Amino acid sequence: MTRQESWRFPIRILVTNMFLLAIIITASIAITLQYNASKKAAVDHMLSSINLLSDHISESVSHLDNDAKQTVNLLAELISSDLSSTSIEQKSSLFAQFLQKRPELYSLYIGDIQENFFQLINLDSAKDTRQLMKAQADDRWAAIDISGRGENRLRKTYYYSSTFHLNHQKTERSDFTPTKRPWFAASVQNNIYKTPPYLFEHLQVSGQTYAKRIRNTEQVIGLDILLSSLSDQLSMSSSKIINGQEQAFLFNQSGNIIASNTKHNDLDKLTQSQYIQDHLSITPKKLIDIAHNPKAKQPTLIEKEDSSRYYAFVTAIGNDILNQQYIAVALPKETLFQQATKEALRSTLLNALAMIILLPIVWLFSAPIVRPIRHLQLETEKIKQRQFDDVSFTDSHIKEIWQLSNSFVSMTEDIKQHEASQKEFMEALIRLIATAIDDKSAHTGGHCYRVPELGLMISDALEKAKEGPYKDFHFANDNERLEFRVAAWLHDCGKITMPEHIIDKGSKLECIYNRIHEVRMRFEVLWRDAEIEYLRAVHIEKQDPAAALTTWQENQTRLQEEFAFVAKANVGSEFMSEKDRERIKTIGAQEWARNFNNRLGLSPAEEMMFAKQEQNNKLDSDQPSAIEPLLSDKPEHIIPRHKEIKFDASLGIKMTIPEHQYNQGEIYNLTIQRGTLTTEDRFKINEHMISTITMLDSLPFPPELSRVPLYASTHHERMDGKGYPRKLNAEQLSIPDRILMIADVFEALTAADRPYKKAKLISVAINIMFNMCQEGHLDLQLFRFFLTSGTYLAYAEKFLPESQIDKVDITPYLEE
Repeated sequence: MTRQESWRFPIRILVTNMFLLAIIITASIAITLQYNASKKAAVDHMLSSINLLSDHISESVSHLDNDAKQTVNLLAELISSDLSSTSIEQKSSLFAQFLQKRPELYSLYIGDIQENFFQLINLDSAKDTRQLMKAQADDRWAAIDISGRGENRLRKTYYYSSTFHLNHQKTERSDFTPTKRPWFAASVQNNIYKTPPYLFEHLQVSGQTYAKRIRNTEQVIGLDILLSSLSDQLSMSSSKIINGQEQAFLFNQSGNIIASNTKHNDLDKLTQSQYIQDHLSITPKKLIDIAHNPKAKQPTLIEKEDSSRYYAFVTAIGNDILNQQYIAVALPKETLFQQATKEALRSTLLNALAMIILLPIVWLFSAPIVRPIRHLQLETEKIKQRQFDDVSFTDSHIKEIWQLSNSFVSMTEDIKQHEASQKEFMEALIRLIATAIDDKSAHTGGHCYRVPELGLMISDALEKAKEGPYKDFHFANDNERLEFRVAAWLHDCGKITMPEHIIDKGSKLECIYNRIHEVRMRFEVLWRDAEIEYLRAVHIEKQDPAAALTTWQENQTRLQEEFAFVAKANVGSEFMSEKDRERIKTIGAQEWARNFNNRLGLSPAEEMMFAKQEQNNKLDSDQPSAIEPLLSDKPEHIIPRHKEIKFDASLGIKMTIPEHQYNQGEIYNLTIQRGTLTTEDRFKINEHMISTITMLDSLPFPPELSRVPLYASTHHERMDGKGYPRKLNAEQLSIPDRILMIADVFEALTAADRPYKKAKLISVAINIMFNMCQEGHLDLQLFRFFLTSGTYLAYAEKFLPESQIDKVDITPYLEE
């Protein structure tokens, strides 16, 4: 069975791909491990950076907290009297000494129970302070004095240079009252009140207030710090410690943002807690829980509503301003593992480059596997072509291939032995069939044996020819010789289907038996009738005895001559003249009386045949007695075909099929011009070629014997294309075909066991064959080689009696 070659690939590609696959798997595992290790290192580094950042921020927060507390305490101790009557310049100068070198300190102020309020603002404390306070470029300080009541309550703002020169001032109404501020109400003596982060009303920025009541007075000293300073510190520290692409937040337990490294323009619209949740898509409580849970997995993957993904780190810092504080850092997923991804990509590219470099090396090193396997493939082709003697051992250092090669050689020897035994069995079976065909008829015994022998003798002589037209003729190998030999043995295998009475038909009237005996009995009846007529004429009719005797004797003489003529015609001859054929019809026209019913004692088959012929009005109804002709062609002599014969177009058979299977008519058979066979008999004999073709075509011959059916079915063809069964001409007939044609004819002419003729002397047979060559029946050139090579004589000496071997002068047959 032939299989499609789709999805088949060479073993070299398989070996190379397996090696590459191993590299890919190994590299993939290594790159995956490296990538995971890099990711873990990135996470560890980030956690370490977060801890370092928390330490820096904790230190900054602690330092700012201490400075603010020290400043408030110091001022509370220095101010021992009511400052409401002190000039603006004096108070400004005092407060400026504490604010000048500390930009994170936004302002110092003092308020009393009479709602008097004074504040000095450091315009350099934040980059937006000067704009929000509507200060000019050379303004360094802004002093705010609020006093008065009701509609007369005014807010006066004084803008001083760094040398406290008054640059400009402005006055406006104000409803600000210090006593209503949380820091005023919550301040008690000897304790510092610290507010949570809140929005400075006049500055609209986030900050915190430190406040303390001045001892023995109704005044409260306050200090404002801007959380923007912590944000700047957080931005600077995070960019140095991490990579600047992160979002960092400092928030307390309430979720309020204390500082951030990002701008929050929407803080005035949302609470700070809401901002963390909306911005990070995670609640502050969850972040706080993670910070306090040592088993919590960090980082935490956060997916926002816009499908962006972040990793969040959170840690608690040890110091506080009011409550516990936390630092949260959010980093885009691709940024956190950016370096790990780069490392993995670089490793992948390096591995790909390594594979490209190794590919030709692997291809080269696969040769020790591929080369012997390809050699084994060639050896299998030799086995397939049955070239067993050409199969060689394939050596290899690879154990499995070496063992496979040993198995191939051993298998070849076993197949060779098995095939030899199968060939012996097949030839024995073929000889058995040929012998059975010969044994079927004693008159053709030996034909199926002698024709192959003669054919092989001719082919051997042709192969030994050193010169002449056949010097280049050779069978390509022993398989072709076997093919020819098998065809020669099977050339008449179809005769096994032929009826014996056709094969053995030695006379014209012979069917299962020779019907000449029936005809003789009819002549016996006429003989008796002639004698009865003589006695009736003499004794009853009282005719002249001498005349009656003469008539009787003449009739008997005539009957003797006529029967002798019919008997001679029954034997058959090379040719029967038209005159003799007409005499048969004349003799057959004589009548004789049948007195017994011819429908008695019939077989079932005969009864059915008679009934069918009566039904078709081809036969008279039953007549117990009748006057019948001496010889006749009766309807019951016609044997119709029991099935229609059709030839497969692929077989190329070109034979005319007679209408009837047999015609046993007495006159029809006795008037056969040549031999003893009717047209129907001849077709039945020739039909053995059709049986030969059908039988052999049905056999599954191996490729080296594929021409057996052709060789075996061409020995009845003619060079002029008038033979059978295919009417092949000279151009269509090969040398093996022509060899069997000559072998079949020579054996038939010299055979002594044919029922319809006597064996010919070899000189006569050669002369007949020469005439057949002249008539376009046989190959003249091959016939002459048959003579010059002496093959005819070698065959005769081996198979013919000495009485048939006469001297033959072949010279006349060699002349052009």
